Amino acid sequence: MVTALLVVDVQNGLMAEQPYQVSLFLETVAQTIKQARTRQTEVIYVRHHDDDLPMGSREWKIHDSVAPQANELVIDKAYNSAFKETGLRAYLASKGVERLIIVGMATDYCIDTTVKVAFEMGYEVAVVEHGTTTFGTSDIPANILIDYYETIWHDRFAQVLPLERLFN
Repeated sequence: MVTALLVVDVQNGLMAEQPYQVSLFLETVAQTIKQARTRQTEVIYVRHHDDDLPMGSREWKIHDSVAPQANELVIDKAYNSAFKETGLRAYLASKGVERLIIVGMATDYCIDTTVKVAFEMGYEVAVVEHGTTTFGTSDIPANILIDYYETIWHDRFAQVLPLERLFN
């Protein structure tokens, strides 16, 4: 089964705002990318743009610790879904991709939407356990949000698995 790794919204502007356990998150993303490259799984970056992350700005750029290689695709998006008006679905179809592994930011927005849209499109979806991060709200701490979404996704929309089990 052809698999691709989606690295969603790991951008300078978002990392500078210090989402939950940002250092551990960046290390997990970097390790996931390393595993994908070692296994010759295509790594695709998805990058958000809006008023806070204007195209071309330093904030909009992908964080250096997980930066794409010259041959890796970067898709720009303006919505929570990595698929809406991006051409991602057509690209994945052209490569015969059937399974997506997803890491990135923000658990409760872009990751949740992308996981559910990918599921509805028929992809087999896997999310790296603790491979997403977000910001807490005044009512709900970030770690609770992350655990909540991982529980909802697992065995419904995706498999939420530790990195060691993803590429087996």
